[in-house]
Amino acid sequence: MISTLKSLGNKVQWPSKMRSPADRRDSSKWCDFHQDHGHTTRDCRGLHDEVIELLNRGHLKDVLTAKGKETMARRIDRELTPPTHPKPKGSVGVIIGGSEISGISHSAAKRNARKAVNPILRSTELVVPPSGQMISFIDDEATQLLNPHHDALVISILVANYTIKRVLVDNGSSTNVLFLGCLKAMEIDESHIIGRSTILLGFSGEQVYSLGEIALPVYTEGINLNTNFVVLKGSSPYNIILGRPWIHEMKAIPSTYHQLIRFPTKWGVKEIRGEQLASRNCYTSALKGKTNDL
Repeated sequence: MISTLKSLGNKVQWPSKMRSPADRRDSSKWCDFHQDHGHTTRDCRGLHDEVIELLNRGHLKDVLTAKGKETMARRIDRELTPPTHPKPKGSVGVIIGGSEISGISHSAAKRNARKAVNPILRSTELVVPPSGQMISFIDDEATQLLNPHHDALVISILVANYTIKRVLVDNGSSTNVLFLGCLKAMEIDESHIIGRSTILLGFSGEQVYSLGEIALPVYTEGINLNTNFVVLKGSSPYNIILGRPWIHEMKAIPSTYHQLIRFPTKWGVKEIRGEQLASRNCYTSALKGKTNDL
C-alpha cells in the first residue's frame, strides 16, 4: 500500500513525525506511513484516514478487492440518495392562545381563512452537486396560491421526531423560538432547558424573559440540523419561530410571496411549501377576542 501511495506523489498528505517522546513508544513496532516507531503500519489510524480520503477523491480504486468495490458502490449510492423521512413519534398542531393585533376584525380574518388554497406539489429538482446551486423562484409558482395575499410563511416540520405544525419562518427574528406549551406537547421535560434566562426585545421595545435554551434536531429533506431554541412561556399563535440562525445555517431562501422556502443539499435544491390555511388560522387566532379593542 505504501508503494502505491508513493506513486501518487503530492496527491498524498504525508504525516509528520510522531509527537510523543521516542522513549515512551514501542521500538519493536514500525510504521511505514509515519516512518517511525510506535505502532505497526496495519494499526496506523493516519494511514487508514488518508486511504479513505484518497478513495473519496477517486484514487486507489484499481487496488480495491471485489468486496471493497462493492462497498464503495453502496456508499456512493447512499450519498446520492437522501435518507428516508424518519417516522414521527407524534404530531403537535395546537394553537397556543393569541396576541394583540389592531386594524382587522376577527370575523374578517376568519372569512379570509376559509378561502385559503394549499396545493401540494413535490420538488422535481435534478440531483446535482451542492456547490454552485442556484435557488430561484418564478411568478408562475405564485399563481397556484390564493392571490393577492399577505400571508406569513407557516410550515410543518419534524422536530425531535415530532411533526410540528404552525411553524413560522421569520427572517425578521434574530433567534429561534420554541414556546413552552409546544415543548410539553412533545413530552420533553423542562429539565432539558439549560442556560440562564435571556431578554428578548419586541417590535416596540417590550421585554420578554426566556426560560433558557434547548437544542433539538430539526429534520428537513435529508438534513438533520441540531438547532438551538430560546424557550418562552406565554401565548402565541405559533408553536415555533424559525429565525435567521436556522435560515442561515440551512443557507435557505424563504419567499412569503411564493409561500416557499428553498435550500441547497447534496441531493439538489429542496423545498418546503407554506400552508396558507395554517397561516390564516394563526392570524385569525391572534385576532380572536380582540374586536372590542379596535
